[in-house]
Amino acid sequence: MFPLPAAIVSVLQPFACLFTAPTLAHLHVLLAGTLLAQGPRTVTAALRAMGLSTERRFERYHRVLNRARWSSRQGARILLGLLLGMLPAQVPIVVAVDETLERRKGARIRAKGMYRDAVRSSRSKVVTCLGLEWICMALLVAVPWSTRPWALPFLTRLAPSKRADEAAGRRHRTVVELTIGMVWLVSRWLQQRRWILLGDGSYSCIQLGWEVLAAQATLVTRLRLDARLFACPEPVPAGRRGPKPKKGGVLAKLATREEAARTRGEEVAIPMVRTAQNAAPA
Repeated sequence: MFPLPAAIVSVLQPFACLFTAPTLAHLHVLLAGTLLAQGPRTVTAALRAMGLSTERRFERYHRVLNRARWSSRQGARILLGLLLGMLPAQVPIVVAVDETLERRKGARIRAKGMYRDAVRSSRSKVVTCLGLEWICMALLVAVPWSTRPWALPFLTRLAPSKRADEAAGRRHRTVVELTIGMVWLVSRWLQQRRWILLGDGSYSCIQLGWEVLAAQATLVTRLRLDARLFACPEPVPAGRRGPKPKKGGVLAKLATREEAARTRGEEVAIPMVRTAQNAAPA
């Protein structure tokens, strides 16, 4: 087996502290084989692509993923630090969060469940699929070969189904509850730096919004146009008895504000400013 190029080894060097020397050597083989394999990216396919189809001790490569002791959380922290080095100092830290479905089935896959397949579903037809649901956080980074920022994943977390949690005898936690834990983890890694969290309508939750604010971050998500909005409660005079109000007066709905903006607003064209980081190569 030929050694990996120096360019690839330099990229993997920050993660060397997570593994022992034998595990790191096996990891290099799996990484190169995964890049060269065609079809499913399995351990067997990676060994076959590296010319190790007749390897007698093939179980040593499987142990990298199922028995070797290394922290994926620390690996995510190192990866986030490397990705932050790609951001200019004046660019804000924007993290996108979303769920992704891994189609899996089998008796030994205990965390599986039935989920909506966003790829195969449409507005008129909903397709469900058996598999695993993962919550993924990705850092938005501007790359020189694209006019749009790329979402580079750095942290994933398994969201077991309700049936799997009940079978295991543990309390079921929703996607929002699991995301709150990930938000505090990322905030601890960023050392209280301000950052922005982007999510779809699934993350339009008051509980998540308060937790994001407490973690020194900002939540940007979708909101229904007919959602009921209220102002902040007015301060309670000193000595007033009774429960304190939790909300203020009723505000105009977003549908009304949108219609007012269309009728009374003024259309303005904003030119796009391109910097050296996101400019396309000549």
